[in-house]
Amino acid sequence: MKKNFTIAFILCSIYCICQEKDVEIEKLLTTYRSYLNSNLDSSIYYINKVKDVSIKKENKFYLAKAYYGLGYCNYQKGNIKNTEYFVNKSIPIALESKNSDVLSLAYNQLGLVNSDKGNYETALKLFLKALDIAEKNNLDKNKSYALANLGNLFETQNDTVSAIKYYQEDYNFTKEKNMIVEQFGSCSNLALMVKNRDPEQALKYFNIALSIAEKLDYKIEQFTIHVNLSHFFLNNKKYKNPDRALIHINKSKELIESIGDPSLYFYYYYNLGIYFGKKNQTSESIKNFQKAEEISKTSGISLDEKISLMQDLYKAFEKEGDYKQANFYQQNFHKLNDSIFTLKKNKDITEIITKYGVDKKNAQIQLLNQQKELQARKNKLIIISALFFIFLLAGILYFVHKRSQFQKKLRHQENINHQQEKEKLLQEQELKKMTALIEGQNSERNRIAKDLHDGVAGDLAGLKLLLANENKQLNNKNLEKIQDGLSHIFQEIREISHNLSINNIKGKKLKDLLFNLQSSYQKRKEFAFEMHIYPENAVDDLDETKIIDIYRILQELLNNISKHANANDVDLSINRHNDDINIILSDDGIGFDVSKQGVGLKNVQERLQTLSGKINIDSQKDNGTTVIIEFKV
Repeated sequence: MKKNFTIAFILCSIYCICQEKDVEIEKLLTTYRSYLNSNLDSSIYYINKVKDVSIKKENKFYLAKAYYGLGYCNYQKGNIKNTEYFVNKSIPIALESKNSDVLSLAYNQLGLVNSDKGNYETALKLFLKALDIAEKNNLDKNKSYALANLGNLFETQNDTVSAIKYYQEDYNFTKEKNMIVEQFGSCSNLALMVKNRDPEQALKYFNIALSIAEKLDYKIEQFTIHVNLSHFFLNNKKYKNPDRALIHINKSKELIESIGDPSLYFYYYYNLGIYFGKKNQTSESIKNFQKAEEISKTSGISLDEKISLMQDLYKAFEKEGDYKQANFYQQNFHKLNDSIFTLKKNKDITEIITKYGVDKKNAQIQLLNQQKELQARKNKLIIISALFFIFLLAGILYFVHKRSQFQKKLRHQENINHQQEKEKLLQEQELKKMTALIEGQNSERNRIAKDLHDGVAGDLAGLKLLLANENKQLNNKNLEKIQDGLSHIFQEIREISHNLSINNIKGKKLKDLLFNLQSSYQKRKEFAFEMHIYPENAVDDLDETKIIDIYRILQELLNNISKHANANDVDLSINRHNDDINIILSDDGIGFDVSKQGVGLKNVQERLQTLSGKINIDSQKDNGTTVIIEFKV
């Protein structure tokens, strides 16, 4: 019985420390966590309560937790679509409320979803993002969680070297931080990974994991390690020692009695059978195999383990010389391989027989009911005839009344429709006005860009050439400095011209424009600029108008950061779910008074109107600025 001890995240955000704890919400969170391992539906009920109370109290810190919790529960239930919806919803709220714990967990969860789908490259980026957030915010448990997930990701792809690297890093980190629970998981993972290539190290990790499980009084985990160690000493070429294996087999028996799960005796008797087989005591081996067989008939033992047992039984009888029994178990072995098909076939036949019996009874009941209905119809016919005229008269009166009401409602609805048409027309006129304004701005930008490039830049180039010719004979150092200054000004004017011109944007993808913008700021070394787009094709299908508007908006916001924020780190994140896109731009600068907005931010809001989008700006003095933009494609 093998078991990979990846530490699954112990409830969503148990260790998250709130800025100001809310007693009511914390109580709901405690109840939510208590049901996570026993009743997911109850957990979903209480985390929904957390969401409702957080919205009512306008507490976004807890709201981010609630949306992540809903995503986590849906993942445990196997509902991937809802998982992605709720986790994506938690990310911008976590950013806005500076809930780095939920942010790290959210990227980890999205990494698991993509790993399950086979999108390994995307999963890798998400796990690394989660790891980066955990390290920057000293979230030790989240860091261990991300490292374990990275190890699992590479193990899934059979990249054992990379898998062992991350498991080893997780082990070293949890050991350094004295994180006992997490260290247990990393030890177990490493033991199972290296048992074939480095059995000495595997034995070391098994023993460390066992000592931790004993210290934490983890009974089922102790049982599993003893089973794995018995396999180790029975099958490893270098450390093969059946007597040492027997010690662990007997230890596993003692633990079964403590755990109180009789089905675990299957593994005890099965391993004991293997032990006696290694000791060439075939009859004892068969006795224990058959005891395991009896347990497998009433317990939830997996089909693979039953098939393996049948194979060992027929080999043991064959070795004993009992070919009749060997043939019997060999046939059972083949039957079990085909059992899935047989079960389905038998189920189909049973359904057909049952349906036939039900149809026959239904036919008899239907005949009796028809006879009764015929008599009842005769009795009712007279009554119905008498009532018909009464209902007819009442119906006519009701129709007249309803028609009068309908006409009143119709006139009222016509007034409403007229008013809505009027409002729609005004909105369309306002949108046309705004579009025309932006088109005028674009046209004016192009004109200014052309004048700068062809006029001012050309004059400066000529002036620089004239100075150079004059200075050939004078060889004046001050004139050389003036020439260098003119070159610098000429380069800045060209850059401004390119940024203003719409011709440099048309026909290009938004992703490429943004990467060029990122590269430009990185070359200037004003601040560290990171950019993340999830999924990778999130903005690939945008039309040219939206590309221009979004690019100009981000260009304006980054320009403001460059001029006023005095920032060291800037992070741009673009997330998309179905037709909803949210953009988060955050910096660690000096912040500003949101109530005082300049021309640049007004231009941003005008462009957002054409996108039917909305913007939210959160800025605090000396604590950076976060801008969240939301719109539909």
